[in-house]
Parts: sequence; C-alpha cells; structure tokens
Amino acid sequence: MPIPRRSYDRTLNAELERLLYQEKVILQEAEGLYWGLSDSQLNWRPPSGGWSIAQCLDHLNRINDKMAAGIAEAIQRGRSSNMLHDGPYTYGFLSRWFLRTLQPPVAKRFRAAKPFQPAPHRSMDELKPDWERTHAKMEDLLHSCQGLDLARIKVQSPAARLIKYPLGVAFWIQTVHDRRHLWQMRQVRNHASFPAS
Repeated sequence: MPIPRRSYDRTLNAELERLLYQEKVILQEAEGLYWGLSDSQLNWRPPSGGWSIAQCLDHLNRINDKMAAGIAEAIQRGRSSNMLHDGPYTYGFLSRWFLRTLQPPVAKRFRAAKPFQPAPHRSMDELKPDWERTHAKMEDLLHSCQGLDLARIKVQSPAARLIKYPLGVAFWIQTVHDRRHLWQMRQVRNHASFPAS
C-alpha cells in the first residue's frame, strides 16, 4: 500500500504540518494491517506471549483518548496565557531521549499502566470508530495549535502524574507510540503461526 500523497498546508508552521502528515500515514498503515482480518485473526496472540492486533488497537485507543484530553487542556491554557511562538522549537535532552526509546523497532519494553491495558478480546466494530475518532481529534488539535509556543506549553503525561513534557513533544510521543504498536501488529501478522484467513 503506497503512503499517502504529501500535500503541504502552508497555513501551518512546518512542525505542525509534519505531524499532520504523520497522522495520515499512521491511519493508512493501520488500515493495511487490520483490513480484512477475521475476528479470530484480529484477536490471535503469539504463543510466546504479547498482545494481539486487537489489543494493540485497544491500547492505543485508550491512551490516545487520554492524551487528546490532556493536549486540549494544555492548548486552552496556552491560549489564555498568550503563550505564542511561530517556531522553530527546541526540545530538551530528556524529551529527545524519551522519543528515541519509544521508536520502533522495539528494543525496550514498558508495562502499560492499568487504565491503558487492553481488553482480552475486541471486535473491529468496537475498535475502528474509536481509532478514527481519536485520530480525527488529534488532527483538530494540531490545527488549533497554530501560533502557540509548542516548547513552553506543558502537557501532563497520561501515564504518570509527575511527568510533564512540551506540547509539541506530546504530539510526537503520540505518533511515535502509535508507530511502535503498528510495528508490533506487523510482527503478529508476520508470525509463522498467524492463522490463515
């Protein structure tokens, strides 16, 4: 499946435009991974352990929903405080390090916090609406960030109350985390024991 055609939105700063393109690529890549799967294929788990494709999507739906709420709150706070800057933005060492640790292929694994642990079984009818809704919300939030200072405005981590990161980094974390689990879904589909259709 070819990646989406790149069209540039010149009304947005360069970083927001790149993030919007990432969202489009993620949606198309995910569809290529779950398209046409039966319920048993969607919920199949490798014998050695790990999540099914359905569980990966369920986990992403849960955490992206919470992430979107935190980002929306940060945007509102930034607007009311007049925290404006057109970029480019510079992020600190810890932010850059964390993004590197999340990048696929997965080298370091993390245990999902309890609210973001997936259900044992989900149907595509349950998963797809939330998957599309959360990504549409992220696209809306990206558009609403134009002119804000993506480096100074902070977003609280949905997984750890004491951790905050810049607004721009929050969007990059969401896209990198999505790609991390898309990589995991691809490993499931490519597994030698993955059930035939």
